[in-house]
Amino acid sequence: MRERTVKYKGKSIDVYFTVDRCTHVSECVWGAPEVFDSSRTPWIDADAADPDKVAEVVMRCPTGALHFKRKDGGFKEAVPDLNQIDVCRNGPLWIRGDIEIRNFDDTIILTDTRIALCRCGSSEIKPLCDKSHMFSFDDQPEYVKGKTEGGEERGKLIIKLNQNGSYALNGPIEIRELNGPVLFQGDRVTLCRCGASEKMPFCDGSHQRIHFKTDRKIVLFNRKNDSL
Repeated sequence: MRERTVKYKGKSIDVYFTVDRCTHVSECVWGAPEVFDSSRTPWIDADAADPDKVAEVVMRCPTGALHFKRKDGGFKEAVPDLNQIDVCRNGPLWIRGDIEIRNFDDTIILTDTRIALCRCGSSEIKPLCDKSHMFSFDDQPEYVKGKTEGGEERGKLIIKLNQNGSYALNGPIEIRELNGPVLFQGDRVTLCRCGASEKMPFCDGSHQRIHFKTDRKIVLFNRKNDSL
């Protein structure tokens, strides 16, 4: 299975939309309704606003469903200085940073600056979110706080998918409750992806208790630098 990416051409900027990664957060529609309008076909008009504005709004997309390529020499999307995770209540992990996702055998399956990771365990495009949490996931009342060790440093964030288990994160990272307090700050942590942990957002080994399986075919994601 491969991602479905559609290219919307403009005179000065092209916008790329990866269909399966969109969870309808609607940052694009709110930010530039003249460019992003789901009531029309095609729904993206890359020439309907200044290319700088189009690029800025694209970068608000927390899932990485939208990317762009400039044709006019304008600015490119930079790798963020810091790696940050927002834990969405009853929803996914929104991650911004220098991100590399590896399968359990260390195969690199995705590099990007913005992704939404499944936290309910039910996504059909694991490890990314596909909105399955809307039908199958009730979060715990309060999140657990982990360690906080100083300020975050620059560096690549490697997310390894443990087979039938957790996300193993290696690299400088700050984890926050969305619009809330810091839950973790450090460079090594394991996060739940089965949806059953009692220490959310951290892994507590519940994947073993519920016999969590991740043996579905991994989506072959477009690597941002290769596809754009």
